[in-house]
Amino acid sequence: MRDAARAACVSHAFKRSWRCYPNLAFNMITLGIDIESCGEDGIARNFTNKVDHILKNRPCIATKTLEIVFRYYNAKVCNIDSWFQAAVTPGIEELTIELSSKSGRYYNFPWSLLANESGNSIRYLNLARCAFSPTDELCFKSLSRLELSDVAITGDQLGSILHNSFALQRMQLKFCNKIICLKIPFHLQQLRYLDVFDGGSSLRVIEVEAPNLSNFQFMGHRKVHLSFGVGLQFKKFDLYFPGAISYVCADFLSSLRYVEDLSLGSRCEMIDTPVLHSKFLHLKHLNVDLQAMTFSPTYDYCSLISLFDASPFLETLVMNVSHCPSCKDI
Repeated sequence: MRDAARAACVSHAFKRSWRCYPNLAFNMITLGIDIESCGEDGIARNFTNKVDHILKNRPCIATKTLEIVFRYYNAKVCNIDSWFQAAVTPGIEELTIELSSKSGRYYNFPWSLLANESGNSIRYLNLARCAFSPTDELCFKSLSRLELSDVAITGDQLGSILHNSFALQRMQLKFCNKIICLKIPFHLQQLRYLDVFDGGSSLRVIEVEAPNLSNFQFMGHRKVHLSFGVGLQFKKFDLYFPGAISYVCADFLSSLRYVEDLSLGSRCEMIDTPVLHSKFLHLKHLNVDLQAMTFSPTYDYCSLISLFDASPFLETLVMNVSHCPSCKDI
């Protein structure tokens, strides 16, 4: 009896603290859902019932962080709009939404919830496998980190997010295949890191005017046109697409004078690496990755020596040349 009473006291104390906890994380692990116990529809119902119960019994306190990660999302079962209405409140700082469904349909994120004081306080926004289609400019004046993965969003809609995001420091875009032209405006003075992973063929242009960007990474299956603002200098620069090596050596040496870490990857080089007349005086780490399935038969691999000759203070060199049959279809 004594042990039972003690356990009950602990349980009630835990319940009181949980109800007032400002950080909410809803996923299969935190909710204790066993994926082998029932089918996908049952998992969706179980997940929904637990989240509904938590939010229904939680007092109206400010939420600091909200995480919803669920790969069995079912629009007919999950009350996700009502979850946002209850949990996305003024003062929220971090929001992570990662959804996937059997139907493959994107959940249309209610951007209007962030068009007020809630948007002003957001510092970290991470959206995956959903649609985000704002029609008005949003004010994310505190946003310092933005991550979008497989999000149905156009370049203009992304501009609505970036328009007032003066505090943005890091941005990552993965497989946002509706973006054709990615523009990083000059007013993003705090932006230091930009990572772009293109899984389709829609992206054509990346224009960067943010003056203090120092870390840039792009990986894609097709060549894109890169445009960097005058005076922009990188410390870390990673570029992976067909023809990346000759493209960088021909057009971007002026932006790499102070680069310390350079990674170049290509599966289709048609032009020999030219002799470089400028030096990478700050370059310490160089990584060259060539998947030579579709290289020109006349390509001279020895021309890569010009990269090494231009790097007198190089400390680390990693070079990989491979013939990958599967690369033909990537």
